Amino acid sequence: MIITYDWQQRLKKDTLDFLEHKIPDKDFDFEIIYNAYPERVNGEVPQPVVTYVAKEMRKVIQNDPDTYIDFLLFIQKNKGDYGKKIFNYVMSKVALKHPGDYDEIFRKALKDTHDKSEIKKIYDNIILPLLKKYPDKYIDDVINTVRQVPKDDVIDCAFTTLCKYMKTNEVKAKTINQKIDSFWNSENKMIRNGIVQILKNLYKIDKRLYRDTYRSYQSTYNPNFIEILADSISENSQLIREIVERWEKSGNIRIKKAAHTAEKTLKKLKRT
Repeated sequence: MIITYDWQQRLKKDTLDFLEHKIPDKDFDFEIIYNAYPERVNGEVPQPVVTYVAKEMRKVIQNDPDTYIDFLLFIQKNKGDYGKKIFNYVMSKVALKHPGDYDEIFRKALKDTHDKSEIKKIYDNIILPLLKKYPDKYIDDVINTVRQVPKDDVIDCAFTTLCKYMKTNEVKAKTINQKIDSFWNSENKMIRNGIVQILKNLYKIDKRLYRDTYRSYQSTYNPNFIEILADSISENSQLIREIVERWEKSGNIRIKKAAHTAEKTLKKLKRT
């Protein structure tokens, strides 16, 4: 749909008026900006109208974010889909313009959000762009979030985001693989699943690095490590077969079970 010029001007004026006069009084009901818009889609103001308002807000907020932190956190938590949409759009621009200054805002949003689809949007819209532009800082930040926010959906989305980033910057794959090394002994199922996800992704982008990981753990008898390796098998190579044979000789029940899982996977893969 096309927003007429007259309505664009009205929405722009009302957005500025809201930011200047309502927010200082802690009146965060931004719907007043567009409620008078005459059209509705399924009973709601059309998405392009909300997007237009979000863009106008961003133009102002990005120049003085501190003034609007309470507003942004409030609408993300309390103002439904449109509040989350505006939060994600504005924060994606503000965070890129002021890297590191407002990380606590989206970290708090991650802690307060219980809908996985919304957590995924925060990662996709805010954190992944930061990873791409400032990898040295935000690789560590994403990994630290796994430690600091013990929520399954946050952990799952964090590892998925690292995988998405690895596909765009293969040079950093080794760095990410090394930095998640400290998680290998975790009993948290989602963290272990995340490591498996990283290793399988690693196989697709750097088979040498994937095999080096198996070589580095080939002598281990730590059941946690072996279960991760067994679940991450992506090729039926001599290296992998020899490692699995070693597991099969163990008297540890968990290791034997992992070896059985590995054997089933190997049978499905073509020998190399």
